[in-house]
Amino acid sequence: MKFKNTLKVISLALLLSAVQGCGDDKKTDEHAAHQEHQNHSSELTTVRIGYLPSPGHLLYFLAKEEGFFEEEGINAELVLFNENNSELAAMESGKIDVGAYGSSELVSYMSEGHKISLFAGAMKTGHGIIVKDRIVKGIPKEEWSIKLLAGKKIGVEGIGSGHIVIREALKKLGLDKDTEFVMFNDGSDVYASLKNDEIDAAVLYAPYRILAENEGYTILANSGDVEGFDNHVCCRQAILTDKLKAEPETYKHFIRALIKAYKFYKTNESQSIKDIAKYVDVDEDLLLADTYKYDNEIANPDPDLKRMDVFYDSLVDLGFVKEFDIKPNYTAALYEQALNELVKENENDAVYKELYQYHQRSN
Repeated sequence: MKFKNTLKVISLALLLSAVQGCGDDKKTDEHAAHQEHQNHSSELTTVRIGYLPSPGHLLYFLAKEEGFFEEEGINAELVLFNENNSELAAMESGKIDVGAYGSSELVSYMSEGHKISLFAGAMKTGHGIIVKDRIVKGIPKEEWSIKLLAGKKIGVEGIGSGHIVIREALKKLGLDKDTEFVMFNDGSDVYASLKNDEIDAAVLYAPYRILAENEGYTILANSGDVEGFDNHVCCRQAILTDKLKAEPETYKHFIRALIKAYKFYKTNESQSIKDIAKYVDVDEDLLLADTYKYDNEIANPDPDLKRMDVFYDSLVDLGFVKEFDIKPNYTAALYEQALNELVKENENDAVYKELYQYHQRSN
């Protein structure tokens, strides 16, 4: 009897030891995985990126969700803003490192002596000129034009890109003095004013453009189709000049991630919309239209300096800024390095080849 009890005790001890050993192995595996994750995270360079909740900033969203930032050694922290001015102020105060800012706001900011550098692209076009039905009622669609805005009250966001496009175009037609522009802080305020019947028309960037159309308003024209502003630039990648000089390798890899994201946007429509929807609170069907239907393309990582010059000239012509030498605030060097590397690494890639050709035409 004692012998049997002793065997039971020994068996129980062995069983407990085995269970404990398995538990230790599991804990060891979990610890190793956790340690590996920590080591990997510590190897990444953290970059705090300011963005607006617009499909025009999709390069950030795709680079984050599809892992392109991590591939390039970057731990991307995306920081939400509702308009450009607070985002620019956050960058200057060190709260973010980089962001995509409206081309007009950037030119204005540079004109005040702020030491910031435009070094790549983000959003293109992406604005709709939205009107109430009464403005186009009885007029065949083929006869619609921005001339119908003469004498109307138009809501715009600050000196945003869409505002400058339509205002300069109306000025060239001699119609700007007959038209009232009402400036708001951000796109949501413009949209609210349109819904409250306080204005006749609105210049709205995506996604407010598609939201307005879905509410029954009419898109008179899209900004990229306005004469003189075909496929115009909008938000540009910008950073404090000293930071760019201090960390060129980090931001070359940042650009590489954006270029990879651009390829994904051009070749993976369905998943791109799912990724964008995580940052832009709009139904996927509406996002699909706003991202792929209305513009030739709503995003491109190229700095597009020739089209930036168009905005500089327009802002001077409209009296929003005085003439100054803007060229020191431009650089395409890092973009060229990043793009050339990816073209060399992917010799048969059609998207990268097209980006290369686009860059030769646009800078």
